[in-house]
Amino acid sequence: MSYEIGLKSELMDRRVRLNGALFTYTIDDPQFSAVGGGSNSNRLINANKAEAYGIELDGEFVVTENLVLTAGYSYAKTEIKDSTLATAVCAQCTVTDPLNGAGQALINGNPFPNAPEYTFDVTARYAVPFGADGELFAYTDWKVQGLTNFFLYESKEFYSKGDFEGGLKLGYAKLDGSWEAALFARNITDEDNLKGAIDFNNLTAFVNEPRVIGLSLNVKM
Repeated sequence: MSYEIGLKSELMDRRVRLNGALFTYTIDDPQFSAVGGGSNSNRLINANKAEAYGIELDGEFVVTENLVLTAGYSYAKTEIKDSTLATAVCAQCTVTDPLNGAGQALINGNPFPNAPEYTFDVTARYAVPFGADGELFAYTDWKVQGLTNFFLYESKEFYSKGDFEGGLKLGYAKLDGSWEAALFARNITDEDNLKGAIDFNNLTAFVNEPRVIGLSLNVKM
C-alpha cells in the first residue's frame, strides 16, 4: 500500500521550476538479499513487513539566458518490521544489533540496505554563443549522500555517511545537440567515499574512483 502527494510549479515567467512530493508505503512479505556473513553467499529472506516514508524536492532556476542552476533533495526513512528475522554477521566486525541464540543479528527496525537516508545535489551550467550554431560552456555538479547502511544488519564498520563528490566540464557543444567535445574532471576534490563492502569473515571495503581528468567526445548518430 502506498500514498504519494506532489506539487509541480513554474514561476517568474517560467524561469523557476519547483517540484515536490511526499510519499509513504508499506510492503507485506518483502524480500531482501542476505549477503555474506559467515560465508560467500547470497540468499533471499522474507520479512513480515517493510515501511518507508520521505520527501523529494527538485528545482531549476534560469538565472539568465547564459546561466542555469538546479538542485535536488530527497529524504527517506526506511524500516524493516519483523521482530524475529535474523541474519548471519561478519565474525570480525562490531555488530550493533542484538543477537539471537545462534549468534545472528536481529534486524527488526533496521533501514533497507544501500538506501541513503538523504541525498542532495546541485548543478550549474554557464554557456555563451560561439560561432553560428554552437556554444562554449562550463558545467559543474556536486552531490552529498547521507547515512547508508550496506547490509541488513548494522555494525560500526559497514556504513557510509556524508559522502561528497563533484565534477567539472568545460567544452564546446552544437546547439542542436549533435556533438560535444569537452575537458572533464570527476571527483575533483579527490574524495575517498565508501561505496560498499564485502563482509564474509573479513573487513573489506571498496571506494569510489580517485580524481579523473580526461577528454570526452559525444556524437549523436
